[in-house]
Amino acid sequence: MSSSSNNNTKIKSKQFEKVFKIRNSPLTDRFENSEDIKTIYNLFAIILISLLTNTVIHDYSKTGQLHFGLRLIVRGFNKFGWVVVIWAIFNILAFVLYSVFKFWAKIYLLLQPKTQKFWNRIWITILTLYYILSLYSVQKVVSLMDFAPGSAAVLFLEEVRLLMKQHAFIRTNAPKISEYKPHSDTKLTLPTFKKFIYFLFAPTFVYRDEYPRTRTIRWRFVFYNLGEVLSIIWLLSLVVERFLVPPFEDICIRKYTLSEILIPVVANSFPGILFMLCGFYSVLHSFQNAFAEMLTFGDRLFYKEWWTSRSLSEYYRTWNVVVHDWLFIYIYKDVYEMVIPKNKMAGKLAVFLISALMHEWILTNVLKLFLPIQFIQFFIAGAVLALFNILDLSVGNLLVWYLMVFGSGMQVNLYTLEFFARTNCPLDTNATIDFFKPRFITCGCVE
Repeated sequence: MSSSSNNNTKIKSKQFEKVFKIRNSPLTDRFENSEDIKTIYNLFAIILISLLTNTVIHDYSKTGQLHFGLRLIVRGFNKFGWVVVIWAIFNILAFVLYSVFKFWAKIYLLLQPKTQKFWNRIWITILTLYYILSLYSVQKVVSLMDFAPGSAAVLFLEEVRLLMKQHAFIRTNAPKISEYKPHSDTKLTLPTFKKFIYFLFAPTFVYRDEYPRTRTIRWRFVFYNLGEVLSIIWLLSLVVERFLVPPFEDICIRKYTLSEILIPVVANSFPGILFMLCGFYSVLHSFQNAFAEMLTFGDRLFYKEWWTSRSLSEYYRTWNVVVHDWLFIYIYKDVYEMVIPKNKMAGKLAVFLISALMHEWILTNVLKLFLPIQFIQFFIAGAVLALFNILDLSVGNLLVWYLMVFGSGMQVNLYTLEFFARTNCPLDTNATIDFFKPRFITCGCVE
């Protein structure tokens, strides 16, 4: 009986483990082997050229000037020198955390078992406060410096990334120290600072002392992927300028009819799906592959074939493998094993809740507005459909794509609508409650 339970435990623990091996990203292999995928890639290049041509003609005919769609990029990434300085400070604090961790470990091994528990409680409290203060600090700095959305997004995403990395490092290595027996034959070896630094920049959120590495760096591959990132930023700037600004830029300057709002919000899905696809490709393919190549990081499975998903649960597991691994190992696993043991639903709900709250918190602070569409779609609607596999049907892939197109389109348009409403109808009061009210409704901008 006991051997059977031990076997089950081993099987379950293996299911929780992340296995790293040298492999390409799915699209990398397809670009090399499939002409169909290359054709789709070329289609996006044509969209960029067409939008650029359209913008040049529009700007010259209206203003007699040529901006080439770069105005929004310049405005959106303002004060970028300060962004780099603040980002460097975030990294220095992460370096300090490594030293603090080694200090905790050194003292822990010298203490008696009862004192060790008290020592742990002190540092768990300090660590929790550090996480909270870090998130509060980036929010305060972005607000005081009045960073535009692009610059603000860089800082918020980088701080969240660094905190996820630090938590993974501590959560992986702390048990090695707490479970170590001083009188055993095995020698305790703590990760070196070099390994910590490598993990801090490696394109994974799961800590290992060693990762599979490639032998050489293909610099042409690096620059090509970074060029794709810059091209996509340019493309999205043109999409905003041509499709999102014109329908909503006069909101609250003049009164809109209900149809003037509903038609673009419901029907204008093109910018939404472009934002979703381009965001995926630039962040999870191009950017990650560029950094993986520079760091000779061998495992390039940053995503799986999410585009063939038949259910939302499958889509969430395959869309962003990098973040999914972290949520699975450091949130779901801990809830399942320690917080509410053997309760899979509690673990899954914790994953959805934390992910939805962080997405909403970042969007709220980057755009400087509160419109909880992301939270509603991701946690309330998405979690219910995913957890109960409601869309796991023969036409599931069609429904998943429809929800992605409709949902992303509605999000992008509503956030743009509220952004211009707050720009054109600022409030005289600084009351906190007013921040949480949708301005396009409360300012009487709609007939």
